[in-house]
Amino acid sequence: MRMAKQALSKPSGFPSRHHPWKNRENQRRIGMYEHAVVVGLGPNKKITVTCNTSSCGECHAGAFCSAKGKTFVATNPHDLKLGKGDIIELYLPPGKTLFAGFITLLVPLILFPIGYFLPNALVKAPTELIRILGGFAGIVLGFIISGIFSRMKANEYMPSITRIVEKENE
Repeated sequence: MRMAKQALSKPSGFPSRHHPWKNRENQRRIGMYEHAVVVGLGPNKKITVTCNTSSCGECHAGAFCSAKGKTFVATNPHDLKLGKGDIIELYLPPGKTLFAGFITLLVPLILFPIGYFLPNALVKAPTELIRILGGFAGIVLGFIISGIFSRMKANEYMPSITRIVEKENE
């Protein structure tokens, strides 16, 4: 038991000052980073990017990937000199990314039971079909609310370009 506690407290041959989570450089790098390819340069520091094909090869989503072949917009807050074909690193703030995912998925899920039970308050004896239609109406309303939220906060939740990984002509 004593040896188990020692093993958990400090890995052998790995001094505590070298733990990755205690290193300032690694603390800065914690987050959601992804490589992408620049496919277009737009105004107002907005760059059109697509998934890096080498990243697609490493991903286990394979045929189920919804981003494969699609383009999306990223910001260039550091005014990096970018060209078409450059491989860049994107930063997605984890908190904002998770919150946006929860809004997209949980709002419709929460509105389903509300829509399902709402006919009970409006009609004296609603049928099961009316309740199911109310539930689906709640889901649709939830997706509409999520879409409005996404459009209103699009600039705030846009990924930002942190660095150039590889220039096109190199």
